[in-house]
Amino acid sequence: MAMSSWLIAGLTGATALSLGGAAAASIAAPPGQTALARVETGNWHFTHGDGGTRDLCVADASRLLQLRHAGQQCVRMDLGSDQEQAVVHYTCPGTGYGRTTIRVETPRLIHVETQGVANGAPFQFDMEGRRTGPCRGTR
Repeated sequence: MAMSSWLIAGLTGATALSLGGAAAASIAAPPGQTALARVETGNWHFTHGDGGTRDLCVADASRLLQLRHAGQQCVRMDLGSDQEQAVVHYTCPGTGYGRTTIRVETPRLIHVETQGVANGAPFQFDMEGRRTGPCRGTR
């Protein structure tokens, strides 16, 4: 699936502007918080494997764990996270599930791999993210 397709389908309205909205996973502590705590907040430029690109304001790095199901109430299970990476499986009742691996190279460089099913259709993407500065506009 092309970068623009998954972003349009997965990030709508204000969520597309900022991944730090009020929706949160249905658990006490976010999975993968050790690795994700290293990720700097701000504007990030993501490059998809097919050459597509997208800028996102990341106010909360844990939102990167479910990009295709952004803003949905999902239950997350940590599958093995440490200082370098977060591996999470999540289930969103009625809309699908996914598995995401975020590898943190530096606080300003990450790799995101995710796959799963959203609204009955499979998705898969691999991308690199680089922090480009503070968020611009609405947060």
